[in-house]
Amino acid sequence: MKLNLQKTLRNPYVFSVVSKVIVVLVGFLFTVALSRYLGADIKGRVTYVTSITNITAIVFGFGMHQAYPWHRRQTKDDILPIFFRLAMLQLLLYTLLSVAVAVWFSNPKLIAIILLTPIMVYDRTVSYITMIEEPNRKNAVEMIVNIAELLLVVALWIFVPRSFLIGVCIIVFKDLALAIVYTLRWRKRVFGAKVSLRGWVPQLVRFGFFPMLALLMTTLNYRVDVIMLEGRVSDAQIGIYSVGVMLAEKLWLIPDAMKEVMVGKIVKGSGTEEVAFVTRVCNTICLAVALGLVCFGNPFIRLFFGKEYDGAYQVTLILLLGVFFLIYFKMLASYNIVIGKQFVNFVFLGISVVGNVIANLLLIPAYGIRGAGFASVISYGICSVLFLCYFCRTARVPFRTMLFAGVSDFKKMRRKLKGVSDSES
Repeated sequence: MKLNLQKTLRNPYVFSVVSKVIVVLVGFLFTVALSRYLGADIKGRVTYVTSITNITAIVFGFGMHQAYPWHRRQTKDDILPIFFRLAMLQLLLYTLLSVAVAVWFSNPKLIAIILLTPIMVYDRTVSYITMIEEPNRKNAVEMIVNIAELLLVVALWIFVPRSFLIGVCIIVFKDLALAIVYTLRWRKRVFGAKVSLRGWVPQLVRFGFFPMLALLMTTLNYRVDVIMLEGRVSDAQIGIYSVGVMLAEKLWLIPDAMKEVMVGKIVKGSGTEEVAFVTRVCNTICLAVALGLVCFGNPFIRLFFGKEYDGAYQVTLILLLGVFFLIYFKMLASYNIVIGKQFVNFVFLGISVVGNVIANLLLIPAYGIRGAGFASVISYGICSVLFLCYFCRTARVPFRTMLFAGVSDFKKMRRKLKGVSDSES
């Protein structure tokens, strides 16, 4: 019994899903504690800082982390030390630059964005490398850090008065902790290898440019609503909106969990059948969870977050419409990156972002945070249709195989959970 359990947990799909479920639960408790502790007003300001920093980290990261799986698949050489050393070089240069620039500004939000960007750039790269090389370890570390983050917020809630500065320190804790842990994990391999960085910087800039633009378009799709709400509604309304988004995003962690394993399998030789299978399974699981949120979301928010965040339920309901669109995007965009079709991602995401901005401009003045939610759904729909049509046409995959899981899929999943390959069954 014990051996069977250990074998099951070593399965990357099982461990990824189990770890993401734990992350969802801990993340939910963390958001509850953070929202209660900071209040809607400070929560809104912190959310704005996080949204902008996600964008600046992408721009200054130059898509380097997304270049890793392609180079990892194309070469037999150990390129991990090269990517890690380049990431460390980025961290050093950006930290010095951000400190020098930050002293010229007095706006607390802007200063926080400038100082947080180098840490987020570095963490994004080393976390992605670890996801490719050791997905189980990455998920285990993420679970532990999320629990530590929750305990930190609870301790601050009890002992420290709330403030914007404390809110910023909380959001940087996770990125900093993950960056330190992953650096320590790979330190012997990184510093023990003799490698030359000559020629890599221009090569990665060339390869990473379109993935960077595609990821930028993706993040804008997620964050442009918060950015465009700034100045149009109060900080408290942004805080309420962020809670609604959080509840919807917890559902998105399901495809994220399976996507991470899928990417690793594609890098190691799997094809379009794996993409279609994972998409069907995600659609089915997310449908069941979404129905639960529809039925119990309102009393859930009132119970855990309080009356201050009542408006978040409407936002959650609206965004749930876009969850299934996002599943297609997450899976198919990741597949395109691995096979080198990053320009396709950039074009489709660019079209989606333009639609998002236009929809926000039209809907926010009339409907406030609900308008921002509808704009996101419209953008996700455009994005999903483009990616799905392109994938089905180029990979010659029937559309019906991208919908929901059937009996054969559950049997296949059962085999995967047992660690049995399709060839062995």
